[in-house]
Amino acid sequence: MVELRKVECPSEKVEIKCPYAMTPTRIVIHNTANDASAANEIAYMLSNNKETSFHFAVDDKEIVQGIPLNRNAWHAGDGNGKGNREGIAIEICYSKSGGERFEAAQRNAAELTAKLLADYGWGIDKVTKHSDYANKHCPHRTLDDYGWDNFLNLVKGFMGAETAPEPTPTQSKPDVVYQIWDDVENSWLPNVKNDSDYAGIFGHDVCAVFANLSRGNIFYKVHYKGGKWLPEVKNRADYAGLFNRPIDGLMMKTDAGTQIHYRVHLRRLGKWLPWVTGYSESDNNNGYAGILGQEIDGIQIKF
Repeated sequence: MVELRKVECPSEKVEIKCPYAMTPTRIVIHNTANDASAANEIAYMLSNNKETSFHFAVDDKEIVQGIPLNRNAWHAGDGNGKGNREGIAIEICYSKSGGERFEAAQRNAAELTAKLLADYGWGIDKVTKHSDYANKHCPHRTLDDYGWDNFLNLVKGFMGAETAPEPTPTQSKPDVVYQIWDDVENSWLPNVKNDSDYAGIFGHDVCAVFANLSRGNIFYKVHYKGGKWLPEVKNRADYAGLFNRPIDGLMMKTDAGTQIHYRVHLRRLGKWLPWVTGYSESDNNNGYAGILGQEIDGIQIKF
């Protein structure tokens, strides 16, 4: 295993970063969504006053520990739940760009995970991911480019357990099929698959959205102009929207194990907004697509 180096959490940061004694019961895997080294990730984490912390950062050359394993860290997004209060957090570096550095970091993280399992006498069932505790697609690159089962097989290999000779390729991404209710045509427009086209007619307000995946589930909700966010819809159990009420916000997420991207075209501004991947009414940067008060006349979705 690559060098494991420990950095002491400053005494004045303990109440912020790791205030509670902890008896670990699991491991929680993360991707940093950044391109910093392990040393820099730990240094930044310990220097700021944010209630965000993690035990290990792992890159292609070393493992750096910043929080003792008998203290909790704030990383899983579940408050005082089992992820934050009982989980050993491992952050895998260089996941923003991926490539060889990330692959090496991921391999080192799998070896560290195997060592921790051996140290605590745990089985592979104790290895969990950030998304098991919170509505966040993390570890994003491990899930999207490598596959969670393949990562667990990598850990098993370091444990000496039997695995498949080679990790199987990540299952192909599902297709998303969607259509919209056009306020001018007063009807549903034809279905669109992925980003081969867009759903809508420029200049015509979108009032409702109807969507499903070829595999897995899609969840979505819309905000109508001058109103509120309507209840979440799953697949085509219903449609999201109200006829004759133009929408100005759209949120989407899936349980398909890969990240969905969606964007909207604004009628009055005449342009596409950037792709969005989040799912949060309070995050107007990446939590939903749209600008409240601006009618949407086209949507596009892809993986």
